[in-house]
Amino acid sequence: MGLREDKREAAWHAIRDAAWRLFDERGYDAVSVEEVAESAGVSRTTFFNYFGAKEGVVLDPSPGEVRRLADLTAEQGPDVAPWPALTTVLLGLTRAAPDELARRRSLTVDRADLAHRGRDLADELGGALREWMLTRLPDDPLGACLVVDVALGAVGTAWAAWPRDAPASTYVDLLETCLDRAAPGWAQTGYPGS
Repeated sequence: MGLREDKREAAWHAIRDAAWRLFDERGYDAVSVEEVAESAGVSRTTFFNYFGAKEGVVLDPSPGEVRRLADLTAEQGPDVAPWPALTTVLLGLTRAAPDELARRRSLTVDRADLAHRGRDLADELGGALREWMLTRLPDDPLGACLVVDVALGAVGTAWAAWPRDAPASTYVDLLETCLDRAAPGWAQTGYPGS
């Protein structure tokens, strides 16, 4: 990354860190965008240059998460079958930021508005993963979409089964279990190494 990207990422994190401090102190509903911006030492306009809304502070992937997704997908060589490649990516993303997951979970579990936006972001991730899988299975677009949708179903099942007060490691374990249980169905598709 260049200096400009470093500065943008530092500002992004400063805003998010300020927001989380305020949310921890006073609760999500009691904190305004203006208060987050002031606490981060930026203007309201600058806040909106980084986040489309207050909920974005909770749910938007960090620049590091975006890079991690790109790195993880790039690391899956052409000899790695679709299911193992995809599960490696999903587990890699999950294991890399357990504290973020726990914080997101704590705010979204009882908030329909944040949960709805979380589903929108999951759909965006699904779209990116489908595009990537289509490059791996260009002759089978149905199979490319199916493998991603099955894996995302496992992600959703693990998220829903994650007990309210359990640590992020519980979610990681649940996700591994769900992906393992979904694997036999995908293995029957006849893709080598699935």
